[in-house]
Amino acid sequence: MKAYLIPGNKEDLKSRNYQAVLNMYKELGYEPKFVPIDWKYKTIDDWIKQVRSKIPKKDLADSLLSGFSFGSMIALTVASQVNPKRLLLFSLSPYFKEDFPLPKSYVNWAGKRRIENFKKVSFNKLAVLINCPTLIFVGSKEISKYEDTDYRSNEAKKRIKNSKLVLIKDVGHDVDDSKYVAEIRKALK
Repeated sequence: MKAYLIPGNKEDLKSRNYQAVLNMYKELGYEPKFVPIDWKYKTIDDWIKQVRSKIPKKDLADSLLSGFSFGSMIALTVASQVNPKRLLLFSLSPYFKEDFPLPKSYVNWAGKRRIENFKKVSFNKLAVLINCPTLIFVGSKEISKYEDTDYRSNEAKKRIKNSKLVLIKDVGHDVDDSKYVAEIRKALK
């Protein structure tokens, strides 16, 4: 089975050690595939289209789909359209319609056009369309620093049927942390 990994915002394979997650997938018998995203001057709609064009529908329906941060938002949205065998959400970003209004620093960082596009993406509508086993991972340091990430993770657990929330102790917003990777491995065994 293929295991697709969508990176976080403005990141590529070299931005952080995504290879640690890909290697772990391979060790567990998956065929790992990194999904590069062209982030510049794009919105979440554009990113979703990119992923859909890079992963054949047949492959997606018979795979593990995962994403980190904004990549997890993309993975969730794509999974609502074509349910994969399994969905893994790493540090799910809180930029859905239901998360607004966002702190001013978030809005300034993302830009007006992206924010307007995020406001059209309803987590509640997407969540009911997910029909595959879903694991939601979040770091304890991450949720103590970002209250909205804690809220979004818990809402995901409540609203996505057949889901499980995995809290990773002493880890921040960092999917390549060895503790984070170990928890993913443990959950997939």
